[in-house]
Amino acid sequence: MKNLPTMKETKAFMQDNKKTIVGTALAIVILYALAIAYTLFSDDKVEEIKEINPATGLELQLITDAEYKALLEDAVRFDFYVENTEGYAFTNFNLLEAVLLSPEVYELIHSVEPIVATEEIEAMEEGNIPANYMIDVDTDYDTSELHITVGTGDEAKNTAIATLLYQAIQDETLPFFANKSVYLLSEPHVVQLEKGPEPTDETGSASLPLYLIMGAGLFIGGLLLGMLLAFFRLFFKKEITDVFNYRMSDDDTVLDLSHTTAAEQETALAHGIQHPAAARKLILSEEPLAPAVQKRLEQMTGAPYVFAQSVLAADPLLHFDEVILVSRKNGTTKDWYKKQRTLLENYATPIKIILI
Repeated sequence: MKNLPTMKETKAFMQDNKKTIVGTALAIVILYALAIAYTLFSDDKVEEIKEINPATGLELQLITDAEYKALLEDAVRFDFYVENTEGYAFTNFNLLEAVLLSPEVYELIHSVEPIVATEEIEAMEEGNIPANYMIDVDTDYDTSELHITVGTGDEAKNTAIATLLYQAIQDETLPFFANKSVYLLSEPHVVQLEKGPEPTDETGSASLPLYLIMGAGLFIGGLLLGMLLAFFRLFFKKEITDVFNYRMSDDDTVLDLSHTTAAEQETALAHGIQHPAAARKLILSEEPLAPAVQKRLEQMTGAPYVFAQSVLAADPLLHFDEVILVSRKNGTTKDWYKKQRTLLENYATPIKIILI
């Protein structure tokens, strides 16, 4: 059974597959950088997702972060609690916000306080403050109370609109509250908001160190993914790789010379073939051995070596004291090796595998 890879084998695996490993990590980081660049530089505007009835004259706008903050200056809010006919708290703030954004309510607001853009919001055309920024409804899930916040960038306008809505809810002039019990918890008052009623898609607030940390994390994750891809790729290669198990018998001898230098490998290969001494050895390799190695072996007295590319090429009447399979990593094919091992089952001869 093949043991767990040693540190030397692990290092060799990393070296052989460094292009796949590092390439995968770099590809992920580059995609991440492109995504950040696209988010930061391609468009600094916020796309609205709520549709406003054209009858109100309020068109959807794409507003910048600076314009968005200007809408939140001196926003006005009031709090209330609503129960339905069953006596349960009503907390569907999205439905209530849709009611307040309806054309009927906007006509009521516009008749009292005309909706115009403030001077601070230069990119907006006059009369086109986005409705889903101007009025926001949210809820406190702990207490079930609702909050209505008005933000136009003008405190007086905010107060006027919030007071109008406050009176409409108090006087039950809005049909939506006809079958509900309403408890007003606070009068309209100015609030300072750190972030607005509607979330934006802007990422400019994220710090550079955070991006760098996330990038480093993705690079490390990319390295691990690259190692995993390289590992699985080895299983599907037709050539013999690091994950191939040469041993088909506990009696097999495996001599790994694949990590030796080119200058050392020729001498080490010849030495591995020569030792131990024997009357005759069969040397099998899918491709012929290097001429220098083969010449060196053939010059020995008696030359007890038979070189072949297949067991079938050897004289079946000869007796061999040892069979040596020379396998080149990422060169010798798995099919060739398995075929030779099948044919060698007919030989009661010790087998040595030399990896180069």
